[in-house]
Amino acid sequence: MSELAEITQFLAAREPWSLLSPGQISAFAQRAVGQYVRRGTVVLAAGAAPTAMYVVRSGAIEIVDADGNLVDHDEQGACFGQSSIIEERPSRFTFTAIEDSLLWGFSPETVRELVATPEIRRYFTEARLADATRHVPDGGPVLQVPVADMVTRAPVTITADATVGQAAAVMDENRISAILVTEGDALVGILTDRDLRRVVAHDVSPSSPLVEAMSRDPFRISHDALALDVLLSLVQHKIHHLPVMDGDALVGMVTSGDLMRLERSSPLYVVGDLARQDDVAGLARVMARVPKLVGRLLRQDATAEDISRIVSRTTEALWQRLLDMAQAELGAPPVPYCWVALGSLARNEQALASDQDHALILADDALPEHDAYFSAMAEYVTAALVECGFPRCKGEAMATNPQWRKPLAAWQREFSTWLSAPTSEAVLNSSIFFDMRPIHGDHTLFTALQQRVLRTAPQSSRFLGHLAKHANDAEVPIGFLRGFVVEKKGEHRDRLDIKLGGINPIVDVARIYALRWGLPQVSTRGRLLAAAEHGAEVGNLLDAHEFLGYTRLQHQGSQVARGEAPHNYIDPETLSEFDRRHLRDAFSIVAKAQSALTVAFQTQFIS
Repeated sequence: MSELAEITQFLAAREPWSLLSPGQISAFAQRAVGQYVRRGTVVLAAGAAPTAMYVVRSGAIEIVDADGNLVDHDEQGACFGQSSIIEERPSRFTFTAIEDSLLWGFSPETVRELVATPEIRRYFTEARLADATRHVPDGGPVLQVPVADMVTRAPVTITADATVGQAAAVMDENRISAILVTEGDALVGILTDRDLRRVVAHDVSPSSPLVEAMSRDPFRISHDALALDVLLSLVQHKIHHLPVMDGDALVGMVTSGDLMRLERSSPLYVVGDLARQDDVAGLARVMARVPKLVGRLLRQDATAEDISRIVSRTTEALWQRLLDMAQAELGAPPVPYCWVALGSLARNEQALASDQDHALILADDALPEHDAYFSAMAEYVTAALVECGFPRCKGEAMATNPQWRKPLAAWQREFSTWLSAPTSEAVLNSSIFFDMRPIHGDHTLFTALQQRVLRTAPQSSRFLGHLAKHANDAEVPIGFLRGFVVEKKGEHRDRLDIKLGGINPIVDVARIYALRWGLPQVSTRGRLLAAAEHGAEVGNLLDAHEFLGYTRLQHQGSQVARGEAPHNYIDPETLSEFDRRHLRDAFSIVAKAQSALTVAFQTQFIS
């Protein structure tokens, strides 16, 4: 038997290939590329873009998730890699040969041609849904999403006295694959693309009554069910659409595609999608998914530290893509540079509603005529970030400001001036620059600057005193009798700024500790933990920072769910008594930390 005949015979005996005609199977078999892999070979790693779909001819493949947990084994006849190709995303799993194996690889172009056959696409979709059930047996985070959150539009309906042609026209107009059929307020049927294909195949007239073509009394699901229930219903009934009901009232419809889109809001998908965008509009669309990502992470009970780090890493991926695009438009940079993040992004502590803070460190051989290039780069990135939802910094702490776009030696002189001859105003303006992290370009430029600062800062006692006084100027929003101090007027009347009065003072304290002992850590938690090794009492501050950060994210997540723009102003009356008590405790801890700075740095004598 020839090799082609063997491949054809092997595929024909297994799904999904058996769903094709013999001629189609033979045509696809000709495109198979054989590959022997030794035991222990990683065929496809989690996070990598697949270059082929593989069919296991012999041997066995182990599948583990990104956390290293065993998910499954693929044996003879199984396919893997196709889901990532179809959805144009990185692989969620790592596939490793646990025996010497023979694989047949099919290119992404061949896979896309293969799934153009509806039966094949449906097979892969149903297999994917079944896999999700097996992979997440405890009702994993994605499948815990309430059905109500999956409904994104009002139901599109048509009355039962319409014709098939009228229903098809409404479906085409609304670009939907199924329409719900009603009599009065009651749901009586559903017409899907599959029904329409049957109509065409049997040469049924478009003027035929809709009720003769629709599926009567469709399966439905309650609005308070979970995505897991949707998954199970779709697989059990072999359908792709489920009307969503609130009692007898129709409130929407969910589909197998909605389940797929749930996963697309995971951090891995968001970062992968950012890397594939070729224009700013596309990047903005991807970044618009981040608020929902935060909501999901809150429902998964992730910590504030983890959520902020994920948001920060996502923003970092956006910046890196924008800088690649800027270089593609402007050409190669005339000298090496390092684009650095400042503030919360540098600390990996971004929440929602962040503005942009950044700077440029240029190599020392930069000439004045090179500034036009970097000015254009800074303006390109800054304007694009605005389009992606990050407002410009009101204090102009951005690389578009020539003051924050200069060679390494000039930066070193700037920091030396701040550290050796500080003024209150200079400390106020400069504190953000002590939270700096390289994002793109030559990181050695940043490292040289950081090492210079960390060597000098511990000896700069006068500067540290000014910095401590500045930190103590922040008013913690709690009164003498532990009552909350809220805004008295304006847009945020009766609310308190949890960032300005609670989170920022802790960040300030951690920064002072880092500079006092020359610590390289940039995150607040990292700085506090490192300071503890020098004898600082930080246990309560760590807890307060986590609690205040989580409370802010919960507040912002609720705002996003209500369709509001997120901000940092919280109405204490909307919190439970439990949360109000802990909020008072957290603010009290912050106030005590400020008092400790007063004692340590004698800030009362600094003018």
